[in-house]
Amino acid sequence: MSENSKTTFIVVAGILILIIFVAVSAYNLIPKVKNSDSYYVKVNEDMSAKIEGLEIKNGKLTINVSGEASKYCVKTTKSSPADSSLCWKDIKDNVAEIAILYNKKYYVWIKDINGNISSPMSINTKE
Repeated sequence: MSENSKTTFIVVAGILILIIFVAVSAYNLIPKVKNSDSYYVKVNEDMSAKIEGLEIKNGKLTINVSGEASKYCVKTTKSSPADSSLCWKDIKDNVAEIAILYNKKYYVWIKDINGNISSPMSINTKE
């Protein structure tokens, strides 16, 4: 085997190993979602509430929460809502629903009963 053949083999084997590594990493890092219209998110760990799931169906975004969630806010901009913002709406029975437009990006926050506000979660809607 010539020196050029050995070098070519090493380069090709290295590229193949890199491709396999990237594919396995991507498979393990991408969240597995049973229903393509559902989005699962995690909020700040110091909150007494969390978003369990977001579902888009028939032009409405349904927010399912657990814990002591009191309010939610949905906006099309990433700027955090003020505590007194008009976007805050009550959550009843751990579910909230809001009409949305398709082909837009929305940001969702929740507030627990202690006034803690979650980090924003983004959702891209599709038709």
